[in-house]
Amino acid sequence: MTTWTLWIGALLVVGGSAAQLTHRTAAARALWVFAVLAFIATTVGAVTAAEFSLPLVLILVAAIAATCALITVTREPAKAKAKAAAGRGGAQ
Repeated sequence: MTTWTLWIGALLVVGGSAAQLTHRTAAARALWVFAVLAFIATTVGAVTAAEFSLPLVLILVAAIAATCALITVTREPAKAKAKAAAGRGGAQ
């Protein structure tokens, strides 16, 4: 069970990053939240099933670090946001 939820979480992270790259911010955030919930479900499931081990802890830490890294890399720069907002304001 833990392996499947980790894979689902990984796919959600990739989907969120793809949504962010196509400027679908709300969808990206939702997918990233679901990914974090999948990682939490993996942790809770492993603790309750007594499957908690050092490799699982390392995989969870790596998965959460990769999620944070992808969110950081695919986030729109603040300058681009300000420029887009200024452009929309001038067009109205």
